[in-house]
Amino acid sequence: MFRLFALVALFAALCNAAVIRPQPQQNEIVPTNPRTTLDEALAQLLENIREILRTGDPERGIPVMAPLQTVQLNVDLSLGGLLDFSAILRNLFVDGLDRFQGTLTLNVMLMEFRYDFLFPDVVAQGHYDADGRLFGLIPVFGVGNFHVAPRDLRIQGTAQLRQLPSGYLHMNELKANVRLGSLQNNIEGMLIGNELSDLLNVVIQDLVPSVLVNFAPEVTEIISRVGIPLADSILNTMTMDDLFALIPLNDAI
Repeated sequence: MFRLFALVALFAALCNAAVIRPQPQQNEIVPTNPRTTLDEALAQLLENIREILRTGDPERGIPVMAPLQTVQLNVDLSLGGLLDFSAILRNLFVDGLDRFQGTLTLNVMLMEFRYDFLFPDVVAQGHYDADGRLFGLIPVFGVGNFHVAPRDLRIQGTAQLRQLPSGYLHMNELKANVRLGSLQNNIEGMLIGNELSDLLNVVIQDLVPSVLVNFAPEVTEIISRVGIPLADSILNTMTMDDLFALIPLNDAI
């Protein structure tokens, strides 16, 4: 999921390209509302993001993420004393990242954009090997298959880009606010399995949506800590000109 932030962040500098136009020719019709032009360009940008999720971009090291498939993913999570958790996810499969609904707005002067994404039906499944503690005391561990289906996952926030002296780009700030409508999950083998595993599945299903609200600063810190390096791994190889090439600006001016 955090890779999506990296993809969205790549296009923040679009604001400059969307408002800088060539001189009109004799018969050229010039839009009377620059804001409309920018909004249209950003709408096209979202569709480009959707397409990149489906196809990837090997030249920039962006893998296919719709669907996302990885052989192994290591996860380390610390959430404000509530949960300390580490896991190895194998044969991870995530579907639905391209079925988002979203909006982008740009602050041209600050090179800051505000994003709002809704993922109605994401599904993740695979095999896990996990160990952790709840409230610093209660052991939480397990090995087995898992199936997790968040519904109406909404991620809102801002991201800010800067141009490095080298000419390449850098994300210097990423803020996020995460909300979840509901969660369906079946995680096998937790604790010692059987009834305890079933009970913990129910607890997780009820607890996660409220944790995202009550521990919002910690969630934002996790997203920033993971998302900025992911974004920079791509941004640090790109200039403004590279970004401009990612959207057909002629269609928006």
